[in-house]
Amino acid sequence: MRKFTGDRLLFATHNKGKLEEMRALLAPFGITVLSNDDFGLPEPEETETTFVGNARIKAHAAAKATGLPALSDDSGIEVDALDGAPGVYTADWAETPTGRDFTLAMTRTWDACEKIAAPMPRRARFRSTLVLAWPDGHDEVFEGKAEGQLVWPMRGTQGHGYDPMFQPEGYDITFAEMDPAKKNQISHRADAFRKLVQCFEAKMARQNISGGSPYEPKLGYSRAVVQGDWCFVAGTTGADPVSKTFPDSVLDQARNALATIRGVLEGAGFSMADVVRANYVITDAAYVEEIIPALSETFGEIRPAAMMIVAGLVNPAMKIEIEVTAFKG
Repeated sequence: MRKFTGDRLLFATHNKGKLEEMRALLAPFGITVLSNDDFGLPEPEETETTFVGNARIKAHAAAKATGLPALSDDSGIEVDALDGAPGVYTADWAETPTGRDFTLAMTRTWDACEKIAAPMPRRARFRSTLVLAWPDGHDEVFEGKAEGQLVWPMRGTQGHGYDPMFQPEGYDITFAEMDPAKKNQISHRADAFRKLVQCFEAKMARQNISGGSPYEPKLGYSRAVVQGDWCFVAGTTGADPVSKTFPDSVLDQARNALATIRGVLEGAGFSMADVVRANYVITDAAYVEEIIPALSETFGEIRPAAMMIVAGLVNPAMKIEIEVTAFKG
């Protein structure tokens, strides 16, 4: 696989929603992401009948025109009851004489399901194919998907395209109701992106992951550090993510800490199933029995190597701190 070694990448799109999503995904790599609009490039005609075919057309056209490596995405939604439609014609379903109207596209999709009395749940998936092309004609292909179902009426105002009618598997909210950072962790494009990052290996020998805490810059640490196939997550306490206060229950604190760790790992391309070691600091030995439900819920049969220490923490309200190491070799 060819490695990307530059610091500028053209994302071959005019879609501002896709552009912002890709900029967020590539932000940790220190790469400046440009778009077709930055070069006044026209949209090439997509004449292929597959996502990969159309993505190749766009990536190679942009790379040839600018002399820069170009990344393109061809994505769409497939509805099982409609034999995979809209598929590669996802954007076409939104076309009107005055431009694209995705509210109309979603209505057309739902109406098509209603017309054939498609059973519930109406299974669907978003697919994304990323093609990274170089000016010399070489390319690499990466494919991802997000399984879910259609919902009606549409819900949410975040995201773009068909997001308001797509509820991803395992969630009770749509992509359009989801925090963009969370969507960027589980979307079809994120799935393809996790495969794409192999091309950026040389630029991401070490990646620092922030958890958003104001103490990170003050104390000079990161919530997590990714080094190759390893992810090291710093000691994480159990503050409530909304109120930033500590619940009285050590069990609730443990659950909050583990939820934070899960989010950090997913943001770094890992999962709780990759955890190979866990260290627990509790302020009272009696808490051992109390936190068992949280550990069982989180790790189940994963059973990482672990160490438990009884010691004081910097804030008297803190009852537990958890640190994990994950590996995906």
